[in-house]
Amino acid sequence: MASTPKRPTHTAAQLITPDQQDAWFALLFAHATVTERIDEILQERFRLSFSAFEIFCRLHDEEPQSVRSLAGQLVSISPTRASRVVQDLVDAGYLRRGADQGDGRKSLISFTREGRRYAEKVSRVFEQAVRDHFIAPLDDDDIAAIARIWDKLKVAQEADLAAPAAS
Repeated sequence: MASTPKRPTHTAAQLITPDQQDAWFALLFAHATVTERIDEILQERFRLSFSAFEIFCRLHDEEPQSVRSLAGQLVSISPTRASRVVQDLVDAGYLRRGADQGDGRKSLISFTREGRRYAEKVSRVFEQAVRDHFIAPLDDDDIAAIARIWDKLKVAQEADLAAPAAS
């Protein structure tokens, strides 16, 4: 488990302030520690990684999906790793591949009946872990601030993706 870091030694660059750099490292620390704790719980209880559970969450919202579409939504792993994790979940009998009727070259991923039941069981433990390790230490204002930050970063990311490539 990650220990509480000392304040970082600031870079020589002057593009961001020390407070901005501290905020960046605080975000990374919060992500790493909370994700690590939840991953440990999922591994211990279900032998399931945080990344595999994130795939379950994304499929729960919309299934079936192509691996490419699914991988594009994930924040915990790269698209290459996502493909391997999906295959592991198919091999374990939790997910299945089916043909895309619109494009025979693509396969679509969905839950098996057993996989859906398993994901629901894991979800209860996951939600409790999120409550214990993320929500409990924060108050409503903290949660609202994180939601506002996420919204702002999503808007900036969408603007970056929509901007024409600089030549």
